[in-house]
Amino acid sequence: MKMDSILKRKNSVLLVFLIVVCTIPLFVKNTYALKVINNVMIYSIIALSINLIVGFSGQLDFGRSAFAGIGGYFSAIMMSRLGVPFIISFIGGGLFACLLGLLLGMLCRYSSFDYLTLITIGFSEIVRLILQNWIKVTGGAFGFVAERPKLFGYTFATHQSMFYFNFVLLILCYIVIRRITRSKMGRAFMALRDDPIAAAYAGIDVAKYKMINFAVASFFTGIAGAALVHYTMFASPTNYTIDESLIMLQMPILGGLGSLPGSIVGTVILTVLPEISRSFYNFRLLFMGALMVILMLFAPNGLFGVNGIRDQIMAYVKLRKGEKKE
Repeated sequence: MKMDSILKRKNSVLLVFLIVVCTIPLFVKNTYALKVINNVMIYSIIALSINLIVGFSGQLDFGRSAFAGIGGYFSAIMMSRLGVPFIISFIGGGLFACLLGLLLGMLCRYSSFDYLTLITIGFSEIVRLILQNWIKVTGGAFGFVAERPKLFGYTFATHQSMFYFNFVLLILCYIVIRRITRSKMGRAFMALRDDPIAAAYAGIDVAKYKMINFAVASFFTGIAGAALVHYTMFASPTNYTIDESLIMLQMPILGGLGSLPGSIVGTVILTVLPEISRSFYNFRLLFMGALMVILMLFAPNGLFGVNGIRDQIMAYVKLRKGEKKE
């Protein structure tokens, strides 16, 4: 009975939260604020996909911006140049990124941690150079102009309508990734992270699950990349650099590796804080670097990770309650 009441309470809180979020466009009329919120939701999907690789399977990947670019360019080109319906080009962007993620996973399946880092950095740079130099297809350094999403004759032309599109997309991706992490596949990923040798002795095909992990995460990154390109209506090779991959990687690390809510919290912080500190542009990078250093010193597992700041606060509260009872 107690467990049922806890679940009901959690579901009620979740329902209230969703209702409150859905009313944001009704009250927030500032275009700039809505742009930031939309960016938070799209980058949250990327952070979730990175957490699937780094947090749940223990593989370090510096090529996430490349997969975002692959999904974004593929969807935009299919829709704008070939006249493919949005939903097909959008999902196609995710599937194409998934296919390339699978191929990269095949190359990396026997690679150690250090070599995996170098391979993903090299892959990211190769993709950027292709996007920059394949001018006839991608537009080169001038970029590629994309269209807004169109579903059942409706065009998501405003920031408010894009808010609901991105919000639904984030919820769907979160649910699917959460189910993956709690499935047999997710347990295999975590076994790879904790001890690959022990996982192999337990009968888990390490190479196979490494490939699957890369492919699944790349699908979600590609979907997010497509959403970002259709939202901003523009794609440029300069948006898919190693620097961008590093920023993306910081989001789940800040929130807590292995924590899906932490990925979203980390994204909110690293997306909103730079916007707030725009007036201190010269010191912005210094501030963000100092934040990461402090976090690594006092909470190396992030805000929501195991033994992260949240767990430390909860442990302190329980300790104080125990002292009061005595």
